[in-house]
Amino acid sequence: MRLRAPGKHSGFTLRRPPTAATDRDGRQTAPSNPRTSGSTRADHGFARPGRPRRDRHAREDDAEQIAGLQVAAWRTAYAGFLPAAELHGLGTAALAGFWRDRIGAGADVLVHDGGRRILGFSSFGPARDDGLGQRPDVEELYAFYARPECWGTGVGRSLMRSTLSVWAERGTRAGYLWVLERNTRGRDFYRKGGWRQDPTAAPSGSGPDALEVRYELTGIGTRRGDCAPRAHRR
Repeated sequence: MRLRAPGKHSGFTLRRPPTAATDRDGRQTAPSNPRTSGSTRADHGFARPGRPRRDRHAREDDAEQIAGLQVAAWRTAYAGFLPAAELHGLGTAALAGFWRDRIGAGADVLVHDGGRRILGFSSFGPARDDGLGQRPDVEELYAFYARPECWGTGVGRSLMRSTLSVWAERGTRAGYLWVLERNTRGRDFYRKGGWRQDPTAAPSGSGPDALEVRYELTGIGTRRGDCAPRAHRR
């Protein structure tokens, strides 16, 4: 969602797909969450009763598909306001290596598994913005992407429910993300899910086409649908 190469935030948002383990400010791009790292994870019962479970924690062998769908989302979502040469030049090899390393290190990455392929993914963890990094009840949504052909089909909504379920279960009460100001599709998606632009955060970016705004979601765990039934541990 934040404009970084390849990036901090996501497919409905911006931030270029990650090329390294640090962002432009030298901070870790996708840190492991101390509340989950090094421990056996639960699948959190992401699916609703009576429906097959499709959202799950990512595995290292999902990395290539995650990278491919992220690049596809970038090329579609940002065509027209990011340089065509830059979008065309996006590759998946380095990006796949980045996600493989992050997943292997225990970073929080969920995928929406369509059976034959991964249709979307969500990456999140400890807050990194100044003033928020010391709050254990606040997390950041680093990346949120779905395959362009799956936009509007419910993949994003499912992943968001699952992300909020994880947050609610471990006591996170507020989340935030950065989204490209010109990304009206992404901003509409977040607004429909209850996210609101944070009036206390100044826009960030290197130019009008790369300007990002911060969105926040509060009251996580207190709303109906934030918590899913607990699942068996793997």
